Amino acid sequence: MTLEQLKQSWVSNSKPEVQARLWDRASADYKNKPLPDPEKDPFLKRLREEVPLHEGIRTLDIGCGTGGYSLALAPFVTEAVGVDISGGMIEIARARGKELGIANAAFSVLNWSEADIDALGFRNRFQVVFAHMTPAVCDYATLEKMDACAARLCMLQKPTRRRDSVLDRALELVGILPEAADQAMVRTYNYLWEKGYEPHFVYDRETWHTERATEDMLGWCTDRAKLRKELTPAEEAEIACFVRSLSKNGIVSECTTTTRVTTIWKKEI
Repeated sequence: MTLEQLKQSWVSNSKPEVQARLWDRASADYKNKPLPDPEKDPFLKRLREEVPLHEGIRTLDIGCGTGGYSLALAPFVTEAVGVDISGGMIEIARARGKELGIANAAFSVLNWSEADIDALGFRNRFQVVFAHMTPAVCDYATLEKMDACAARLCMLQKPTRRRDSVLDRALELVGILPEAADQAMVRTYNYLWEKGYEPHFVYDRETWHTERATEDMLGWCTDRAKLRKELTPAEEAEIACFVRSLSKNGIVSECTTTTRVTTIWKKEI
Protein backbone atom coordinates (compact mmCIF):
# COMPACT_ATOMS: atom_id res chain seq x y z
CA MET A 1 0.00 0.00 0.00
CA THR A 2 1.38 3.42 -0.97
CA LEU A 3 1.50 6.33 1.47
CA GLU A 4 -1.34 8.05 -0.38
CA GLN A 5 -3.51 4.94 -0.19
CA LEU A 6 -2.71 4.59 3.51
CA LYS A 7 -3.52 8.26 4.12
CA GLN A 8 -6.94 7.84 2.53
CA SER A 9 -7.82 4.58 4.31
CA TRP A 10 -6.31 5.04 7.79
CA VAL A 11 -8.55 7.67 9.37
CA SER A 12 -9.95 7.62 12.89
CA ASN A 13 -12.85 9.45 14.49
CA SER A 14 -11.22 10.24 17.82
CA LYS A 15 -14.29 11.92 19.40
CA PRO A 16 -12.23 14.34 21.49
CA GLU A 17 -15.06 15.32 23.84
CA VAL A 18 -15.58 11.68 24.84
CA GLN A 19 -11.83 11.06 25.12
CA ALA A 20 -11.38 14.09 27.38
CA ARG A 21 -14.26 13.02 29.64
CA LEU A 22 -13.04 9.44 29.80
CA TRP A 23 -9.48 10.34 30.80
CA ASP A 24 -10.56 13.13 33.14
CA ARG A 25 -12.56 10.52 35.02
CA ALA A 26 -9.57 8.16 35.09
CA SER A 27 -7.06 10.81 36.19
CA ALA A 28 -7.64 10.25 39.92
CA ASP A 29 -6.44 6.64 39.51
CA TYR A 30 -3.02 7.93 38.42
CA LYS A 31 -2.62 10.77 40.91
CA ASN A 32 -0.47 8.89 43.40
CA LYS A 33 1.26 6.56 40.98
CA PRO A 34 5.05 6.73 41.55
CA LEU A 35 7.29 8.08 38.82
CA PRO A 36 8.89 5.39 36.66
CA ASP A 37 12.54 4.68 37.44
CA PRO A 38 14.69 5.49 34.37
CA GLU A 39 17.09 2.72 35.42
CA LYS A 40 14.41 0.03 35.74
CA ASP A 41 11.38 0.95 33.61
CA PRO A 42 11.68 -1.09 30.36
CA PHE A 43 10.38 1.71 28.12
CA LEU A 44 12.73 4.36 29.54
CA LYS A 45 15.69 1.97 29.55
CA ARG A 46 15.19 1.35 25.83
CA LEU A 47 14.80 5.05 25.12
CA ARG A 48 18.08 5.85 26.90
CA GLU A 49 19.84 3.03 25.06
CA GLU A 50 18.71 4.45 21.72
CA VAL A 51 19.65 8.07 22.46
CA PRO A 52 21.96 8.99 25.34
CA LEU A 53 20.28 11.81 27.25
CA HIS A 54 22.17 14.99 28.07
CA GLU A 55 21.85 18.77 28.10
CA GLY A 56 20.58 19.95 24.74
CA ILE A 57 18.10 17.09 24.33
CA ARG A 58 14.42 18.00 24.16
CA THR A 59 11.70 15.37 24.55
CA LEU A 60 8.01 15.36 23.61
CA ASP A 61 5.56 12.98 25.29
CA ILE A 62 2.32 12.69 23.29
CA GLY A 63 -0.61 11.60 25.44
CA CYS A 64 1.48 12.14 28.56
CA GLY A 65 -1.27 11.50 31.11
CA THR A 66 -0.10 12.68 34.52
CA GLY A 67 3.38 13.31 33.18
CA GLY A 68 5.28 10.47 34.81
CA TYR A 69 7.63 9.76 31.90
CA SER A 70 8.41 13.42 31.20
CA LEU A 71 9.07 14.11 34.88
CA ALA A 72 11.35 11.06 35.10
CA LEU A 73 13.33 12.23 32.06
CA ALA A 74 13.52 15.92 33.02
CA PRO A 75 16.69 15.65 35.18
CA PHE A 76 18.60 14.29 32.17
CA VAL A 77 17.50 16.75 29.44
CA THR A 78 17.14 20.44 28.68
CA GLU A 79 13.37 20.33 28.20
CA ALA A 80 10.65 17.71 28.68
CA VAL A 81 7.30 18.61 27.13
CA GLY A 82 4.10 16.64 27.67
CA VAL A 83 0.70 17.09 26.02
CA ASP A 84 -2.61 15.37 26.71
CA ILE A 85 -6.26 15.84 25.83
CA SER A 86 -7.30 15.53 29.48
CA GLY A 87 -7.27 18.69 31.54
CA GLY A 88 -7.50 16.56 34.68
CA MET A 89 -4.36 14.64 33.75
CA ILE A 90 -2.44 17.81 32.91
CA GLU A 91 -3.47 19.47 36.18
CA ILE A 92 -1.97 16.53 38.08
CA ALA A 93 1.19 16.56 35.93
CA ARG A 94 1.79 20.25 36.63
CA ALA A 95 1.18 19.80 40.35
CA ARG A 96 3.59 16.85 40.51
CA GLY A 97 6.27 18.85 38.69
CA LYS A 98 5.86 21.77 41.07
CA GLU A 99 5.92 19.49 44.10
CA LEU A 100 9.14 17.85 42.89
CA GLY A 101 10.75 21.17 42.02
CA ILE A 102 11.18 20.25 38.35
CA ALA A 103 11.35 23.47 36.34
CA ASN A 104 12.18 22.13 32.87
CA ALA A 105 9.04 20.02 32.39
CA ALA A 106 6.11 21.76 30.69
CA PHE A 107 2.61 20.33 30.27
CA SER A 108 -0.25 21.49 28.05
CA VAL A 109 -3.79 20.40 27.30
CA LEU A 110 -3.80 19.49 23.61
CA ASN A 111 -5.94 17.37 21.30
CA TRP A 112 -3.18 15.78 19.20
CA SER A 113 -5.54 14.94 16.35
CA GLU A 114 -6.20 18.66 15.82
CA ALA A 115 -2.76 20.00 16.81
CA ASP A 116 -1.04 22.42 14.40
CA ILE A 117 2.60 21.44 14.96
CA ASP A 118 3.90 24.38 12.92
CA ALA A 119 1.93 26.95 14.90
CA LEU A 120 3.16 25.26 18.09
CA GLY A 121 6.77 25.31 16.88
CA PHE A 122 7.01 21.55 17.30
CA ARG A 123 8.26 20.51 13.84
CA ASN A 124 11.78 19.00 14.16
CA ARG A 125 12.09 20.64 17.58
CA PHE A 126 12.53 17.51 19.69
CA GLN A 127 15.38 15.06 19.52
CA VAL A 128 13.15 12.41 21.12
CA VAL A 129 9.39 12.00 20.61
CA PHE A 130 7.45 9.21 22.24
CA ALA A 131 3.88 8.06 22.84
CA HIS A 132 3.40 5.45 25.54
CA MET A 133 0.17 3.40 25.66
CA THR A 134 -2.00 6.28 24.48
CA PRO A 135 -4.87 6.55 21.97
CA ALA A 136 -3.54 9.98 20.90
CA VAL A 137 -1.55 8.44 18.02
CA CYS A 138 -4.24 6.46 16.26
CA ASP A 139 -4.12 7.00 12.48
CA TYR A 140 -2.10 8.32 9.54
CA ALA A 141 -2.40 12.01 10.44
CA THR A 142 -1.49 11.63 14.11
CA LEU A 143 1.44 9.32 13.32
CA GLU A 144 2.71 11.67 10.62
CA LYS A 145 2.69 14.60 13.07
CA MET A 146 4.53 12.54 15.64
CA ASP A 147 7.20 11.68 13.09
CA ALA A 148 7.49 15.29 11.93
CA CYS A 149 8.23 16.57 15.43
CA ALA A 150 11.29 14.34 15.89
CA ALA A 151 14.86 15.09 14.87
CA ARG A 152 16.46 11.82 16.03
CA LEU A 153 14.22 9.19 17.60
CA CYS A 154 10.57 8.12 17.87
CA MET A 155 9.17 5.44 20.16
CA LEU A 156 5.53 4.38 20.00
CA GLN A 157 4.16 1.78 22.41
CA LYS A 158 0.72 0.29 21.83
CA PRO A 159 -1.30 -2.55 23.37
CA THR A 160 -2.09 -5.40 20.98
CA ARG A 161 -4.03 -8.64 21.47
CA ARG A 162 -5.51 -6.91 24.48
CA ARG A 163 -8.32 -8.49 26.46
CA ASP A 164 -10.19 -6.71 29.27
CA SER A 165 -12.46 -9.10 31.16
CA VAL A 166 -15.17 -6.53 31.98
CA LEU A 167 -14.87 -3.97 29.19
CA ASP A 168 -14.82 -6.51 26.36
CA ARG A 169 -18.00 -8.17 27.62
CA ALA A 170 -19.74 -4.80 28.06
CA LEU A 171 -18.89 -3.86 24.47
CA GLU A 172 -20.04 -7.22 23.12
CA LEU A 173 -23.43 -6.73 24.78
CA VAL A 174 -24.06 -3.72 22.51
CA GLY A 175 -22.63 -5.31 19.39
CA ILE A 176 -19.09 -3.89 19.46
CA LEU A 177 -16.29 -6.27 18.54
CA PRO A 178 -12.74 -5.89 19.91
CA GLU A 179 -10.75 -3.14 18.21
CA ALA A 180 -8.30 -4.20 15.54
CA ALA A 181 -5.20 -2.92 17.33
CA ASP A 182 -3.09 -5.50 15.52
CA GLN A 183 -4.09 -3.96 12.19
CA ALA A 184 -3.00 -0.54 13.43
CA MET A 185 0.48 -1.95 14.06
CA VAL A 186 0.59 -3.29 10.51
CA ARG A 187 -0.37 0.14 9.21
CA THR A 188 2.28 1.79 11.39
CA TYR A 189 4.92 -0.49 9.88
CA ASN A 190 3.57 0.20 6.39
CA TYR A 191 3.86 3.98 6.96
CA LEU A 192 7.38 3.81 8.35
CA TRP A 193 8.66 1.44 5.67
CA GLU A 194 7.25 3.55 2.85
CA LYS A 195 8.85 6.62 4.45
CA GLY A 196 12.23 4.90 4.18
CA TYR A 197 12.75 3.96 7.83
CA GLU A 198 13.88 0.60 9.16
CA PRO A 199 11.81 0.30 12.36
CA HIS A 200 12.38 -2.38 14.93
CA PHE A 201 9.94 -3.82 17.43
CA VAL A 202 10.03 -5.00 21.03
CA TYR A 203 7.30 -7.18 22.55
CA ASP A 204 6.36 -7.37 26.22
CA ARG A 205 3.53 -9.61 27.43
CA GLU A 206 1.73 -8.35 30.50
CA THR A 207 -1.18 -9.13 32.81
CA TRP A 208 -2.60 -6.76 35.39
CA HIS A 209 -5.59 -6.47 37.69
CA THR A 210 -7.53 -3.30 38.40
CA GLU A 211 -10.33 -2.35 40.75
CA ARG A 212 -12.73 0.52 40.17
CA ALA A 213 -15.70 1.84 42.05
CA THR A 214 -18.82 0.46 40.36
CA GLU A 215 -19.98 3.79 38.94
CA ASP A 216 -16.46 4.57 37.73
CA MET A 217 -16.31 1.24 35.90
CA LEU A 218 -19.74 1.93 34.46
CA GLY A 219 -18.61 5.34 33.20
CA TRP A 220 -15.43 3.83 31.78
CA CYS A 221 -17.27 1.10 29.87
CA THR A 222 -20.00 3.44 28.64
CA ASP A 223 -17.58 6.07 27.35
CA ARG A 224 -15.39 3.45 25.68
CA ALA A 225 -18.50 2.20 23.90
CA LYS A 226 -19.42 5.74 22.86
CA LEU A 227 -16.05 6.07 21.18
CA ARG A 228 -17.18 3.33 18.80
CA LYS A 229 -20.89 4.05 18.27
CA GLU A 230 -23.88 6.10 19.39
CA LEU A 231 -25.61 4.22 22.19
CA THR A 232 -29.35 3.97 22.56
CA PRO A 233 -30.86 4.36 26.05
CA ALA A 234 -31.55 0.62 26.03
CA GLU A 235 -27.91 -0.16 25.26
CA GLU A 236 -26.68 2.14 28.02
CA ALA A 237 -29.06 0.40 30.40
CA GLU A 238 -27.77 -3.01 29.30
CA ILE A 239 -24.17 -2.00 30.05
CA ALA A 240 -25.24 -0.58 33.42
CA CYS A 241 -27.05 -3.77 34.38
CA PHE A 242 -24.05 -5.91 33.46
CA VAL A 243 -21.45 -3.79 35.27
CA ARG A 244 -23.55 -3.47 38.43
CA SER A 245 -24.09 -7.23 38.46
CA LEU A 246 -20.33 -7.64 38.96
CA SER A 247 -20.13 -5.25 41.89
CA LYS A 248 -18.90 -6.56 45.22
CA ASN A 249 -18.98 -4.08 48.08
CA GLY A 250 -19.12 -1.25 45.55
CA ILE A 251 -16.06 -2.45 43.61
CA VAL A 252 -15.70 -4.11 40.19
CA SER A 253 -12.51 -6.06 39.49
CA GLU A 254 -11.04 -6.56 36.03
CA CYS A 255 -8.19 -8.62 34.58
CA THR A 256 -6.33 -7.31 31.53
CA THR A 257 -3.89 -9.22 29.34
CA THR A 258 -1.98 -7.66 26.45
CA THR A 259 1.17 -7.68 24.40
CA ARG A 260 2.78 -4.25 24.46
CA VAL A 261 4.50 -3.52 21.15
CA THR A 262 7.14 -0.79 21.12
CA THR A 263 7.94 0.52 17.65
CA ILE A 264 11.27 2.33 17.44
CA TRP A 265 12.60 4.31 14.49
CA LYS A 266 15.51 6.68 14.07
CA LYS A 267 15.83 9.62 11.72
CA GLU A 268 18.32 12.29 10.79
CA ILE A 269 17.37 15.85 9.85
